[in-house]
Amino acid sequence: MEEGETKITWIRCPECGAKIGIIISVGKGPVEEKPTAVREAVPPTPAPAPSIKERLAAAGVDVSLLEITEGEEVTVIRPKRFLGDLWGPINDAVKSLGGVWVREGRESRWEIKKGS
Repeated sequence: MEEGETKITWIRCPECGAKIGIIISVGKGPVEEKPTAVREAVPPTPAPAPSIKERLAAAGVDVSLLEITEGEEVTVIRPKRFLGDLWGPINDAVKSLGGVWVREGRESRWEIKKGS
């Protein structure tokens, strides 16, 4: 580089991937004000979808009454105790998430297939 020559070197931030310009100049004299960093548009990372537990709580369900097990293909929701009059509103909330009631005596439960 010759005296008075300015060179911009571009690097990428290892954490966020932003493109950063570094200005290198050789020589004496006034330095012009130039932007030292340019950030490329990085698409925002989508927020993770709320869990079944969070979605039921948002629907007004007392999730402490339920045992929720998330498997690879199906989420299983079992009542921890006899729900009595609470069963209907909980059933409506689970059905709104794509769930179905599986009646098997003491092993009765709701199942929600992934992707519902």
